[in-house]
Amino acid sequence: MSCSKHPLWTVLCREVTRIRQNPAYRFLLFFGPLTGILLMYFIFRNSTVKEIPIAIVDKDHSTLSVKIGNAIEASPDVDVVFQSQDLYEARDYFEKGMVMAIVVIPEETEELVFNGAETSLPVYINGTNVLLAGLIQRSVLTTIRTVSGGIQLKKQMMEGKNTTDAMARVMPVNIQKHLLFNPFTNYTYFLSSAMLYLMLYLFVLLSSVYTLGNELKRGTGSELLEASGNSIRFAIGGKLAPYTLIFSAFAVFINLLLYKIEGMPLNGSFAAIFAGQFITVLTYQLLGLVFIGATINLRLALSLASAYSMMAITFSGLTFPLEGMPLAARIFATIFPFTWWEKLFISQSLHGAPVSEALIYIGYLLIFLLVSLGFMPVYKKYLGNPKYWGKL
Repeated sequence: MSCSKHPLWTVLCREVTRIRQNPAYRFLLFFGPLTGILLMYFIFRNSTVKEIPIAIVDKDHSTLSVKIGNAIEASPDVDVVFQSQDLYEARDYFEKGMVMAIVVIPEETEELVFNGAETSLPVYINGTNVLLAGLIQRSVLTTIRTVSGGIQLKKQMMEGKNTTDAMARVMPVNIQKHLLFNPFTNYTYFLSSAMLYLMLYLFVLLSSVYTLGNELKRGTGSELLEASGNSIRFAIGGKLAPYTLIFSAFAVFINLLLYKIEGMPLNGSFAAIFAGQFITVLTYQLLGLVFIGATINLRLALSLASAYSMMAITFSGLTFPLEGMPLAARIFATIFPFTWWEKLFISQSLHGAPVSEALIYIGYLLIFLLVSLGFMPVYKKYLGNPKYWGKL
């Protein structure tokens, strides 16, 4: 069917021509998303945080202190980059950011331990980064407990107890820990996936705001209406169709990176995930109507759309749990489609939840889509009235 025979195809061909002629369109549609997705992928590709630099101050110089130092060094989470007898020298490294923690082994540690007296090992941790501080604390604490348990076990056996009885005294309660859905505690499985999709949806929204707002900025609204046969449905459908196709292809590309290259588990329905991706792309595209309709200003709409997209990662519950947020923040989180997309993605990919749960989240996404469609008459009014044209 030729472009001149149906208004929808006429608008679509017109938009393709604009994409070919305007480098800004091509950046928002091709180079920007590709660069952003690959950048996020390589930044967050490491599945776990390892070899965090720490220092050990050994004031005891005993067999036990060497054993403790070697055990800490053997942990994959930390890397002992500095050892000294001087706490002040280690503190200098700490204050310069060269190490994230200092483990101090006091004098007479071995003597106190083997005499049955209680002793303590001070550990100074940089708490400005909560993730690193938690990993260091877990790693060092586990190592010291293991060494301490080994000493207690040996003492019990020297007193004549068999291995079973000695273990029962050293560890009377045995904790069985089972990590569900992400047993490898792999950050790529939730952090990388979120950042990749956030980058995609950012460019989906910005490209929509730009292409819709550019009609008003350039004063070409009447041309768009004429090409669409004065149908706002054909006008918006034809304009956004090329972007929908390209961004859906980027969503498939992200799936390839996550599931085929990184080996992310898919415990639920891929059909539900892809349907959610497609609806989320459409939702962010149509949100462009909201930003243009509310501002009638391309520059302001782009700024607000950028802020809106980036705030979504904070309030989605990914970096800080929604359960720990104040009620006002939890309510505020619901105004971002990304919140519901992330819940859908995690439920289907990691949790393996039933499809019925995904349908609930898709329903929330459709609410955003329907609200955005309500701005279509407003946008049509702007297109047909010259007083709304030419604003930056």
